[in-house]
Amino acid sequence: MTGIQEQTITCHFCFEQFDVDIEIGEEFTGHNTEVYDCVVCCNPLKLSYDVYDGEISFFTISDGNE
Repeated sequence: MTGIQEQTITCHFCFEQFDVDIEIGEEFTGHNTEVYDCVVCCNPLKLSYDVYDGEISFFTISDGNE
């Protein structure tokens, strides 16, 4: 079973805010990195986050072109 956590993020390029859904497996604990395109300017954003006990415990956004 998995859970979906909604996060509001700010684009690294155009500074617009939008929501992304992050799917977290029930058994998963650790670090994950995903790339999402901004819904406004379409530039790639790299989302890095740590999961502990089914919750996101650390979350950063950076340039997805790196």
